[in-house]
Amino acid sequence: MQVRKFLLVVSFLIGFVTVLHAQNITTQQYIATYKNLAIEEMRRSGVPAAIKLAQGIIETQSGNGTLCLQSNNHFGIKCKNTWTGKTIKYDDDAAQECFRVYESARDSYRDHSDFLHANPRYAFLFQFDGDDYKSWAFGLKQAGYATNKTYPQQLIKVIEDYNLQQYTMIAMGKDPSAGDAATDGTMYAEVTEKGSKTSPGRKNPVTTTKQTVYPKGIFEINGRKAVYVKAGSSLIQVADQRNMRLRKLVRYNDLENDNPPAKDMIVFLQKKSKRGNKEYHNVVNGETMHDVAQAEGVQLRWLRRRNKMNEGEEPAAGQRLTLDGFASAAPRLAKNTRVLKEEDQEPPEDFSPRKALDGIKEEVAKNAAGGAAVPETKPAPPQGGVPVAMIEDLKKAGQVTTTGNTGTPKASLPQPAPRPATPAPVQKSGTQYHDVQPKETLYGIARMYNRSVTQLQEWNNLQGFDIKIGQRLLVNK
Repeated sequence: MQVRKFLLVVSFLIGFVTVLHAQNITTQQYIATYKNLAIEEMRRSGVPAAIKLAQGIIETQSGNGTLCLQSNNHFGIKCKNTWTGKTIKYDDDAAQECFRVYESARDSYRDHSDFLHANPRYAFLFQFDGDDYKSWAFGLKQAGYATNKTYPQQLIKVIEDYNLQQYTMIAMGKDPSAGDAATDGTMYAEVTEKGSKTSPGRKNPVTTTKQTVYPKGIFEINGRKAVYVKAGSSLIQVADQRNMRLRKLVRYNDLENDNPPAKDMIVFLQKKSKRGNKEYHNVVNGETMHDVAQAEGVQLRWLRRRNKMNEGEEPAAGQRLTLDGFASAAPRLAKNTRVLKEEDQEPPEDFSPRKALDGIKEEVAKNAAGGAAVPETKPAPPQGGVPVAMIEDLKKAGQVTTTGNTGTPKASLPQPAPRPATPAPVQKSGTQYHDVQPKETLYGIARMYNRSVTQLQEWNNLQGFDIKIGQRLLVNK
């Protein structure tokens, strides 16, 4: 009897171990099982087969994960508000999160493609070439598909370790043995600049072209390292490949954010220069100030400053921009460019002592002619009226007399016309700030505090000359 029980227990254990062993499939077995689904989905939806297989391998631990075994969910897609099918609770980023349940792996693979297509935040991925798996990998992380910081690197490693790119090439109708396309975010680029000229004996202009070829990989412009990237390329990927911070890449290239570029462009890996390596740049049709800054390796704010242009203004085609030195006048602007408001074009207010002295003389002459009397007042503080030192200068010149020992002008001395009061600068730890008032300009504030415009721009990270009412500027440190 005991022998019989022993045999039954042994048989049960052997069967249980066999089942467990059967569930632990290898990565190669997972690929062999689902590669055709990945190829079909790429042909249907455009999601690269290599990316889909790599995501499936990582999300399911090659098909052995609990979530996958219980729900046929191969891509860790959560319920969201749009899901009306079956669900399952599973601990992921938080406890007992809601995940989708599928009838089969085919349904999961298909829903993964539809999920990426339906969500606007993944739309930019479909601008990449199908064989550009690196851009897709970094793009998925940028769009927020996974919280793991190394998710792109994991995908790329799986693709390269198991040669998953061959299934992408098959889906695209290419020969896998031909080798993978370059996917490092750089390319050989031929940029054509079109122009026109009239040849002798012809009435109509003849189109001419000028081609600029950028090499694959890193090259230099104006002594600064750069790469050439395609439209829609992931800047996160470019920064990661070059072992640099994304925010620096954005700043070096005068970009507003880290979104994929809308067109092919040069991306600098180092801070651009303040001046170009040649004297001028001739603007071609459709070229913006940012395009010129990138083409010549010059910081955008310095390019504007050298050509007397404000933020938002674009030069017309055919204009010549100064790259080294400063232009005598701003270039002709393109149509539909930002037009400066009338108040922006007013000359800056003159705060010089000579201007104040001229105002005093003018008021003295007016009151002398009209016989008007002005009440006795104390000397005005340096910021709001006439400095005491200036009154002393007028006394020496015989134009002002004082009463007693107080140094106060006589009643017959008129005071300068009042100006709008400027708020007192805010003092903090040895630094000094100024709150911008209506009608004030950056030039006027610089004169007020005996600073240069360049100093104020650098201290306050200003790209141009535009300032806003109420903006607090650092004027001394």
